[in-house]
Amino acid sequence: MAVFFAPAGAAGIRASPSKSLSSLTTKIQSVQRFLLQRGTICCLASASAATVARKGIHNQEKHKLASQSKANILARHAANAALNIPLPAIAMRGARDLGADEPFYPLDERIIAGAADAMESGQTHYVDVPGIPPLREAIAEHLNADSGTSWGSANILVTAGMQEARFLTTQIIGAQYASIAVPAVAHPGLRKALGLKRREVLSLPDEPERGFLPTLEGIAAALENGCRLLYLESPSRLSGAVYSASQVARIADLLAQHDAAAIWDAGLARWVADGCSSLAAQAQESVAVIGEAWHGSGLGAWLVGAIAAPTDWIAPMQSQKQIMAICTSTASQYAALAASEIIGETQQQRLAQMHAQRAAAVVLAGELGLDILPGAAENLLALRLDASGRGKLAEAGIDFAAGEDFGAPDTIRLNIGAATIAALETLA
Repeated sequence: MAVFFAPAGAAGIRASPSKSLSSLTTKIQSVQRFLLQRGTICCLASASAATVARKGIHNQEKHKLASQSKANILARHAANAALNIPLPAIAMRGARDLGADEPFYPLDERIIAGAADAMESGQTHYVDVPGIPPLREAIAEHLNADSGTSWGSANILVTAGMQEARFLTTQIIGAQYASIAVPAVAHPGLRKALGLKRREVLSLPDEPERGFLPTLEGIAAALENGCRLLYLESPSRLSGAVYSASQVARIADLLAQHDAAAIWDAGLARWVADGCSSLAAQAQESVAVIGEAWHGSGLGAWLVGAIAAPTDWIAPMQSQKQIMAICTSTASQYAALAASEIIGETQQQRLAQMHAQRAAAVVLAGELGLDILPGAAENLLALRLDASGRGKLAEAGIDFAAGEDFGAPDTIRLNIGAATIAALETLA
């Protein structure tokens, strides 16, 4: 907004030796407030009507051009198939919603209290762009304890959910490389993140019988052909399949041989009962790890994700984040901090419960002749299912994640929960 003030003596502000500077300042501030409230562009005495008219026409032309540019951008986005890929719901909305990314779990009262206490104490403004220091420290400690890494808080960037983590890593780290090799079957959020910018994207061949994990041979071939950046999921977001320790070691060797880097989605690792090997533990200087904080704790809809990476990668991602979103919700971060202090209390109990539920589901699926895909993550189950079977689930009011959105037609993903057995029974 432009505001033109008249010289002393003009109408509206009369010059008088008897008026103090503070009085004049008060009047000027009153005029400013009035103009701001009215939302107008004013010219007092010193600007002619013709000037105002010219400025009005100029502003109209600028607005028209801006509207046209916005329309063109929206049209391009509407035509971009990658940006229109449907994503699974972030968190289950009910017992029969078995297609969401996170299993249902009620928020612990202490997590709610953590957010409420922070807000009541005045933590209602923007926090540090990389995240509040204690949460970054907690995430680093969690990753180090679970995967054998040695991250510090400076290596952690808190994101507004998992999708922002995918975007920042693929776009900012990806900008350093001519191409990126990704799984043929992966979470649809990956293709959506990659779709925002034209680049060379290589598809890594997978093994359906191994839960659609990219083959080591395919990874080696991509690197040998000049690609220097990989994106891998372990566990797989569709099947829950994981790379073994020896396979992870082989991938680390390939990165070292080709001076390459990787983005490693380990968001589901906490649901692997026997532990999940991390690529970062063997190649920390060339790997970025992404995931939710803390998956399955009830915080899914609060949108708290994290990136762990070398500090020289964190800096440009932090700058981009400041441009896009400034920071993750203050309340969400303090809720996640509270969750970090209690998440271990029920972890083994929940894993055991999910293991029993998944094992029972696998047995029932076998009895029904269903084709179950291998997976190590206890929180989900992937199976082959045709249109007829999908219709039965829909009639029963059961939601599922469609495999074609991940790149695997005729496949669905179900969360493990109280309604999983009932869902399979509808397929009898």
